[in-house]
Amino acid sequence: MANIKYAEALSQWKNGKFRDLYLLAGEEIYLIEEAVRALSDNLKIDSLNTETFSFPEADLNDVMLAAQTMPFLAGRRLVIVKNVNRLKSADLNKFVEFLKFPTESVCLVLVWPERVRKDDRKHSLFRAAGESGDVMEFRALYDSELPGWIIGQVRSRGKKISAGAIKYLANESGSNLLDLENEIEKLVLFCGKRQEIGVDDVEALSGHTKQANLNGLADAVESSDCRSALKISEKLLSEGEIPLRLIATIHRTVKRLAVAKSLAEERGMSQQEIRQELNLNPYFDRNFFARLSKHTMRGLEKGLEDVLEADLELKSSSLPEEMVFERLIISLCGYSA
Repeated sequence: MANIKYAEALSQWKNGKFRDLYLLAGEEIYLIEEAVRALSDNLKIDSLNTETFSFPEADLNDVMLAAQTMPFLAGRRLVIVKNVNRLKSADLNKFVEFLKFPTESVCLVLVWPERVRKDDRKHSLFRAAGESGDVMEFRALYDSELPGWIIGQVRSRGKKISAGAIKYLANESGSNLLDLENEIEKLVLFCGKRQEIGVDDVEALSGHTKQANLNGLADAVESSDCRSALKISEKLLSEGEIPLRLIATIHRTVKRLAVAKSLAEERGMSQQEIRQELNLNPYFDRNFFARLSKHTMRGLEKGLEDVLEADLELKSSSLPEEMVFERLIISLCGYSA
């Protein structure tokens, strides 16, 4: 299998060397999305020559047609296919055969957004991608790797950060890279013209109360407690919390429920197996399966679509943020009924 490190692939891209097929796999979605952006930037592909699909909603024939379409006034097209781990089993062999002969004028990117297990590497999609292109894995960063990542993010914004501030930030925000990036953005703005971020800066922006409320929001959504979710989201927004953090929290919550539901209904896993697969905390997640029983697979899939729609509205519409979250939360609670 042609496994390749992201740093090596990035170096190739900067030198104008690209493969026709990439499989990006792993649970760290932030890093996968970063890699897709870097690939697109180095290919210098515009929106006219970019198409994105997502299984299981996408029709495989549409995906294959897009992956064979010639670029418009450009050297290449970029076709991104998300959630290939959810490709219908009936379509798997057909897609694997198709991947054996990728189109040279198209860069086809497959995204497998789950932790890669040993058996996954034997999956026919991994083998096909490895034979016709490159496979990259994006696992969650270890605690020992977070300081280097934080330093790199701060440096890319023209700042420095003290060792004490790095430790404080990592302890406060945990290993979620999206949360860390949001905190770094706030710290850079808070410091203004000062070049170094210190412990005092992180303490000044410490979000103990906000983080507790974000956890409360996740609990309320998970348990379909519409009234509490609305109250917490309103409080967070009034305190100046970044809407993206609310969206990310809600998305993680619904996604975790959907994955658990799929493991139970489609793979027939027991609660203990799901607990291990999702790394559920024995104390904090003690009510998870009771809450999961309130949801349906159809409702969770629709809920994920609603989260993406709300994210788009926050970024592109003039609707008040409070209204966007109110509609989203009410729809999520309604779908779980």
